Amino acid sequence: MSESIIYLGSLITLGFVLLALWFFLRSRDNVIIRLKETSKSHADTVSLYKIDPNSKIIKLLKPFQEKIATDNDKTRNRRANLLVGAGFYGGAAQTIFYATRISLAVIFATGLATAFLFASPTAQPSMMIILVTLAATIGYYLPLLYVTVRAKERRLRFSEGLPDAMDMLLICLESGLSFPASLKHVSKELAASHPVVSEQFHIATLEFQAGRKRAEALKNLAERVDLPEVHSITTMIIQSDALGTSLTRALNAASEDMRRDRMLRAEEKASALPAKMSIPLVLCIFPTLFAVIMVPVMVRIFRVL
Repeated sequence: MSESIIYLGSLITLGFVLLALWFFLRSRDNVIIRLKETSKSHADTVSLYKIDPNSKIIKLLKPFQEKIATDNDKTRNRRANLLVGAGFYGGAAQTIFYATRISLAVIFATGLATAFLFASPTAQPSMMIILVTLAATIGYYLPLLYVTVRAKERRLRFSEGLPDAMDMLLICLESGLSFPASLKHVSKELAASHPVVSEQFHIATLEFQAGRKRAEALKNLAERVDLPEVHSITTMIIQSDALGTSLTRALNAASEDMRRDRMLRAEEKASALPAKMSIPLVLCIFPTLFAVIMVPVMVRIFRVL
């Protein structure tokens, strides 16, 4: 009877998690959709996912988060920045995040307990407690690992496309376009080659259209991306705007620095390649050559003896 209850509880929890993930990945912000339709934006493939805080599933999970998530404000803000960096926008993203962590912990623990009971009913309870605790820990930290890896991958892709974006932005500014118009044009042109850069620039363009100041929109861009070069570029643009200096000259210097840094990173990876190749060379090729050379010799020695 207890095994059936555990199995039924795991299925119900799995259903809630799948429903939450469906709302998390499918719902979009109506305001962003209307702004995209008004501005006739190109970015149809940009994933501006945002969860409606007034949806029923969020109202159902909100007390669940408030009782379990006991982080302080600093940790909560850092977690929100991590979710935004991973591409999940909106205040309800943290609710889904915490609910998914607890649900996966329960599913992993109940699933392993059920399998353990069916496999070995006479096993020791201490071993079962250790395995269930380990499974719950893995399920609890698995969403955090996924979000962290996704945010790191997006930062890497943004860093790879930033030099091309800066060159194109510089060309647009030198041709006479304003900074918001240049940013919009760059986001349109880079939608296929660098979608992460296009997405972040498109969000900054929407903030410009919503009436935010240039300094505030650029600071938000730097916080979303969280890269040192982006922080330096946005600070340089804000200072150039405040002091009235030439923006094209500053962007030209920044573009040259980023291009040089990208070349240095490529040379660093190329120089580290022989050291990395030595590991499979020693572990795989040398034993094979040793076996091919020495096995016939050993066979002859054994025949002679």
